Amino acid sequence: MTNTIKIKGSVPKFDQSELERRQESYKQMYLNTRECKTITRAELPYQFIQTVIKMTDDGYVLDEKLPIRMESLNYSAYMTKPQHVQDADLALMIGKVKEDYIAELERERQRFKELLKAQLIERDEIKEAEKIASAKAKRLAQIEDEVNNTFADLVIPS
Repeated sequence: MTNTIKIKGSVPKFDQSELERRQESYKQMYLNTRECKTITRAELPYQFIQTVIKMTDDGYVLDEKLPIRMESLNYSAYMTKPQHVQDADLALMIGKVKEDYIAELERERQRFKELLKAQLIERDEIKEAEKIASAKAKRLAQIEDEVNNTFADLVIPS
């Protein structure tokens, strides 16, 4: 009889290169999406221009690739965050990427523990069932012998 629960693979271990790959992947995603930008909005053109000027003074740069909206009562533009803000965002998120990676490793480790526990319990249950079946078969053989010894063969006169 074979076990139905089988552990495949091995418990993942912390891999610095995997962590760095994930962090670099997040960094590239951050720099190549709107994550490194902020949107500025205003209802009136004058307010919009004032906001853009103030943000430019704070180090933000008007994004050249994304559209600027100049609709009535809806003026908006994307502005790239200053480098120090991007660095702070990245530092925070790279720390979160590390926490997520460690949490994933811990979850996987816990899953392997649960699988091993279930596998060992199942193995013990199978062994116990085999012992019981063997003991039952022995006892049935003893009973059969006892019954056969109690009764003599049927003699039929010819």
